[in-house]
Amino acid sequence: MKKLIPKYELSWRTESDEKFSKSSEWRNEIRPRILKRDDHTCKYCGYRSEKGMHVAHIDGNPKNNRDENLEVICPMCHMITHTGLWCAVIGVVDLYAVSKFSQNDIIRVTRQMREEEKKDGEIIRFLGLKMRKPWRQNLEYLSGLYGFVSSRQPLCRGAKPLLSEEEQRKRIDLRKRW
Repeated sequence: MKKLIPKYELSWRTESDEKFSKSSEWRNEIRPRILKRDDHTCKYCGYRSEKGMHVAHIDGNPKNNRDENLEVICPMCHMITHTGLWCAVIGVVDLYAVSKFSQNDIIRVTRQMREEEKKDGEIIRFLGLKMRKPWRQNLEYLSGLYGFVSSRQPLCRGAKPLLSEEEQRKRIDLRKRW
């Protein structure tokens, strides 16, 4: 399994990327091919499901739809790879400085305890998550933290932030320095 760390994704989608994600090519060809190739299994936590799995762009570029740049990821792990959106904008991911578990295990344990109908506070205590931290757009800062996907209601629903094509190109170039 791949190591999971909180990251902010610099290459938010553009309007054309959103349009492509609704296209027949993506929905009926590319996405199903990757799901089948990866056996509907998350590359980070090993969770397998025939429903609700995401296909993510490894290099963060939503225009790079080559098979080798795509991987299956569960929704919870995907939130951790996009903490900028899920922590700072939507408000359902919390960051902590201390944990008894790796980030990958935090996702697995959280999923299991939620199936057992445990509340967030109980899960947080079991995981040993301490010293809640604010989100900052700094990869070095984020890579030393642990993300917890809470069960609280999102601050906003619907529209995700979109970039112009030029803004996206600049951010993808920046990402290459990670």
